Amino acid sequence: MKRMLIVFAAVAGVVATTSSADASSSACRSIADPMKRLACYDNAANVTAPSGKTPAVSPLLASATASPMPLKAKVSPVRSGPRFWVEAEGGIYGFSKNSPVIAATAPPASTGPIFVPTSPGFIGLTSISTVTNPLLTGNPVDGAGGGSYRMGYWLDPERTMAVEGSLFYVRGTSSANLSQSPTTLRTTNFINTTPDVFVGLFDDTTTTTVTGAGIADQLYGVDANFRMRGPRIASLSNFDIMVGARFVSLDETLTASVSSLFSRTYQPALGLPTPVNFTNSVAGFDSFRIRNNFIGPQIGFNAEQHWGPWWVASENKLAVGAMIERASVSGSSVFTTSPTTTLALAGIPLTVVNAAAPVALGAGGAPAFGVFAQGDRNKTTFAVLPSGNIKVGYDIIDDVLSLTLAYNYLYMSNVGRVGEQITSPSDIRQSNLFAQGVTLGVKAKF
Repeated sequence: MKRMLIVFAAVAGVVATTSSADASSSACRSIADPMKRLACYDNAANVTAPSGKTPAVSPLLASATASPMPLKAKVSPVRSGPRFWVEAEGGIYGFSKNSPVIAATAPPASTGPIFVPTSPGFIGLTSISTVTNPLLTGNPVDGAGGGSYRMGYWLDPERTMAVEGSLFYVRGTSSANLSQSPTTLRTTNFINTTPDVFVGLFDDTTTTTVTGAGIADQLYGVDANFRMRGPRIASLSNFDIMVGARFVSLDETLTASVSSLFSRTYQPALGLPTPVNFTNSVAGFDSFRIRNNFIGPQIGFNAEQHWGPWWVASENKLAVGAMIERASVSGSSVFTTSPTTTLALAGIPLTVVNAAAPVALGAGGAPAFGVFAQGDRNKTTFAVLPSGNIKVGYDIIDDVLSLTLAYNYLYMSNVGRVGEQITSPSDIRQSNLFAQGVTLGVKAKF
C-alpha cells in the first residue's frame, strides 16, 4: 500500500511540474523579441523556490517518505547441542532365589506277593523299598556381575526426536558339593512261604553320589527404541516417550558329575554256592539346560530433573510378548556290567554272578538320575517384562561428560528355571525371575 502511495505521489509531482512548465512555455512563446523570448525560456527552466521557504511537496509523497517501511528482524539460528550420546555401566546384580533340586528319588512301591510258576509251593515274591537322602538340593545363584551399554542419536538440532539402542549382560554362578550326602535306594526281596512267614532272599542297593554340582545363570538382552520429546510435566527438565522392541534371554545350566553303584547281596542263610553277589556301576557327566528367549514390543518413558551439575533420571519400560522355552539334557557316561547267570533255588529263579565271564565295559549318554532322567522339551507362553532404573548423575563437563550411579531392575513373569523342573518330568514348569543391581557408569555426549 505504501509503495502505491509513493508511485501516486511521484506521478502527481510530474503532472504538476509538467503543467507549470507548459504554462511558462506558453507565456514565453507570446514574446516577439527573440532574445527576450530565449531569456524567458531559460528562466522557466531554472525556476527555484523563494528564499526561506520549503519547496512544495505532495502530501502523499511527504507521508510516504516520513514513514519508511520497517525492515524484518534478523532471526538467529537455533543453537545445536551434542547429537550423539554413549553410556557404559558396570556393577553387581542379584537374582531371585531358586534353590535347585538336583535329584529327588522316590522309593518304588512295595510289590507282591507275585506268584512264581516254577515254585508252586510258595505264595510268591514280595519286595519292600526305602530311600535315604531322597532330595538333593544345590545352592542358588546369589550374586552376579555384569554391565550395560547404550548409544543414541538426536535426529534434529532441537533434540526432540532420537533413535537409541542398548544391550546388557549379567552372569552368576554357584557350586555345591553333595558327595557327603549320597542317595541310597534299598530294596529287600522275600519269598512268602506262608501268609505269615517271609524268607529273605537278597537286597538290591543303589547308591548315587553327586559331585561338583554347579549352576550358571546368564541374563542378557538388547533393545531398540524411537524416542520423542513428551508433554511438559510440572517442572521436569526433560520428559521423553519411547516405543520400540526388546529381546531378553535367561539361560540356566546345571552341571554335575554323577556316579551310581548297584549291588545285589544274597542272604548267607540260603546256603548258595559262592560267588553269587555282583555289582554294576555307571559314572558320567550331566548337563541340564533351560533357555528362555523373550521377544516383543515395548513402550516406556524417561524423566529427568537437573539442579546445576547434579541431575536425577528415571527410565521405565514395559514389554509384552512371547517367551520361547527349551529344556535339554546332554552328557556322557561310562559303565561296567558284571556277567550273570540264572540259578534255581526250590524252583525260584535267582540271578547270580557268572564268575567265568569277563566284566563288560561300555559308554553311553547322560546318566539317568534326577532331572537328568528327563528328555528334551519345548514350550512357548505369554510373558510380561517390566524393567527400569533410577539414576543419579553429576556433570563433570556440562552437556559433555557425566558420572552416574544407578539402581536397575528387571522382572520376567513366565520362565522355566532349573530348580522347578524335578517335579515336572514331561513339561516345563513355570516360575519367575526378578533381577536387580547397582551400577557405576559414565555418559558422554558429542
